[in-house]
Amino acid sequence: MKRPFLALAVFLTAASLHAQSAEMARLKDYVSRTLPRCPGAAVAFDPVAARGPAGFQAYRAVLTSADEHCSASKFLLYSPLTGQTLIGSVIAIPGGEQPVHVRLAEHTSKILNAPITVQIAPLALPDGLKQVLLIRRTEYGPFTYTTFLDSSERFLVVGLRGTIDEDPAHTLRKAIGVEAAARRGNGAAKIEIVEISDFQCPTCARAHHTLEPLFASNLRKIRYSRIDLPLFDNHKWALPAALGSRAIQQVAPAKYWDYVNHVFRNQEVLDESKFDRFFQNWVEDNDLSWPAVAKVYRSESEKKAVLDSVSRLFGAGISSTPTFIVNGQPLGFGNGAFAVDFLKKTLGVK
Repeated sequence: MKRPFLALAVFLTAASLHAQSAEMARLKDYVSRTLPRCPGAAVAFDPVAARGPAGFQAYRAVLTSADEHCSASKFLLYSPLTGQTLIGSVIAIPGGEQPVHVRLAEHTSKILNAPITVQIAPLALPDGLKQVLLIRRTEYGPFTYTTFLDSSERFLVVGLRGTIDEDPAHTLRKAIGVEAAARRGNGAAKIEIVEISDFQCPTCARAHHTLEPLFASNLRKIRYSRIDLPLFDNHKWALPAALGSRAIQQVAPAKYWDYVNHVFRNQEVLDESKFDRFFQNWVEDNDLSWPAVAKVYRSESEKKAVLDSVSRLFGAGISSTPTFIVNGQPLGFGNGAFAVDFLKKTLGVK
């Protein structure tokens, strides 16, 4: 009678290994669709042996490529109970007798090299997560990093939150607010391209000069959007330029892309002290109402909206420019050659 039982045990073990292998393949496919497209990309995906956030299985995905500037390393946290996922970074919180919000404030202040105020949501999300806001004072007002505290209060997670049953492309589009972005092209097109850029970023200007003719001549094939990501800590007129784009988008949307082209063309001659006059001159040269534009441009609520947009982008794992998102997946720009070639192939042009 031992053989049937032995055969059954072997069968059950094989079935269990197959199920685990299938789950690993599914999770790897899921996280791979959130990583940037890069030339000659390879993704290593492995379980993390060390104990991580409570209620989650932890995996590490490492993307390498032929372009040294195009790579990624992220954690995937997956809850078998609810299907919830988080993709990003995991930070261990130092222990101690102090309340967790005090320890969090001290630890994140050291990491960010700036005083941080912490707000922890009173109500838990699925799997016991609590949303944590890390608030930093800036010259433009308070800036918020949105993070998550696990139920053990031992780990802080910074990253994109979704579910295994939702297409990560859809999760990303919602997280970064594509629907509110400036748009052009064919709303029914199957190819969606989202540009995330900083007006003061030199690489963004080079990318724009290279790709704008390609996009402009293929608008019937694409749904094209642009979102500002002013990296204001180092780029001092990037946020005013982003405010200018919001003002033009609201007051004279037909002029929005002319404004984008104009700022990138003149990037090298601009500095913080010149931008206000530069912007007002452009508005008046284009026969727009400066008082109407200035009302938005100088609005504190619009400034907060720009900071909130940057916060959403950071929370979704997008913190460098330029970033292009093609049909919901980031395209690693790297040295530019692969990205340009990929976009041409996507659009079917040489």
